[in-house]
Amino acid sequence: MIYGFYFRFYRMIHCEWLSVLLAHLSYAIIFCKYLLERLGCRKKIVTVEHEDALRIISRIHPDPQGVAVVENMELDETLDLSIIVPVYNYVELLENNIKSILAQKTKYTFQLILVDDGSTDGAQDVLHRYEGHSNVQVIFQKNQGIAGARNTGLNAARGKYVMFIDCDDTVEDNLVETLMEKAYYGDYDIVMCAHNLVKERNGEVYEVIPNVYPDYNMLGYAENAKILNYAGLPWGKVYKRELWNQVRYLPGYWYEDNIIHSLLFTQCRKFAYVPTICYQYRWYEKNFSHTQGNSANPKSIDMYWMLVMSLEQHKAMGLQRDERFETMLLKHLSAYYYSKICNLDEEIVDALFVLACDLYQQYGVKEKCKLPYMLRVTKRALLQRNINLWKMAIKYQK
Repeated sequence: MIYGFYFRFYRMIHCEWLSVLLAHLSYAIIFCKYLLERLGCRKKIVTVEHEDALRIISRIHPDPQGVAVVENMELDETLDLSIIVPVYNYVELLENNIKSILAQKTKYTFQLILVDDGSTDGAQDVLHRYEGHSNVQVIFQKNQGIAGARNTGLNAARGKYVMFIDCDDTVEDNLVETLMEKAYYGDYDIVMCAHNLVKERNGEVYEVIPNVYPDYNMLGYAENAKILNYAGLPWGKVYKRELWNQVRYLPGYWYEDNIIHSLLFTQCRKFAYVPTICYQYRWYEKNFSHTQGNSANPKSIDMYWMLVMSLEQHKAMGLQRDERFETMLLKHLSAYYYSKICNLDEEIVDALFVLACDLYQQYGVKEKCKLPYMLRVTKRALLQRNINLWKMAIKYQK
């Protein structure tokens, strides 16, 4: 919420400190509304048992149980970066995407891995034209979804760092230079750049919103959790390849990007953000993310199954459960979670809430952690199984 305010103000006035101030003032007004609504909030405890909740959601949409193959290529010490582009259709946009990547002005070496995931609109013809390019590898496979295509790219990556770019987006010619210069200079695990949100309707751009994060910790996270100020989108970042050694996207699930927060950000020792716009993210009616968002599709239940899988892997990898993990967990058991399931039937939402409560009981950090106010309310709601308080905390979460 507060970043939405910030980005809107920043677009108009291009002044960071003033945009931060106005965003906080806007949220303060919203928070006053929360205080009034909280007075009339009636407690509603959901008493569904864990096994019954599992039966309810499994009857509607069982766990896809996707399994990823992990194959780590030997690093090429002469190769700085592997750029992975999963391709499924978008033939009309693909050429511009590839050209923008190959036009990079940089001293760093990179390979471009184009993974066609069973395109049906002629995109394969575009890709064939790049098969002989010296630093381009083109891979064709049967459709496995975007997770499967990214995994194929990861299994072929030989660079010290990896980057993802969506095939319907374009990048500026300084993307590689900007991110890799920062990554090498500070030995960073992850470096992220700013991007433009380019909104289109009927093929016409009607709004461009610069998403440039401020230095200020707007969400009030603990020092160790500041990385969670930033979006867990796969693109617009470079990652040390070693972060992916045990991690792959889970094929067959929606919301596969959740692993960026749960398994990549929680591994990261050193993170840097560069407030330079290097990525043009296209947002329009055909975006697959729109078909997932605000959906009554039973597959929205994948949000729960994805959380279970990523938390199990986090534990199996022996990653630290600290303030960063606690913050991530509460975010993913509240606003991220509810936004995906809110349009399902009430019985299903209640069951998914109970399962979220049980996940927090199982994985929540027992030690006291520094948390923003609304995440503390979220924690209280999960421990009490009070679904009305949970929904209110989500509604007014920063």
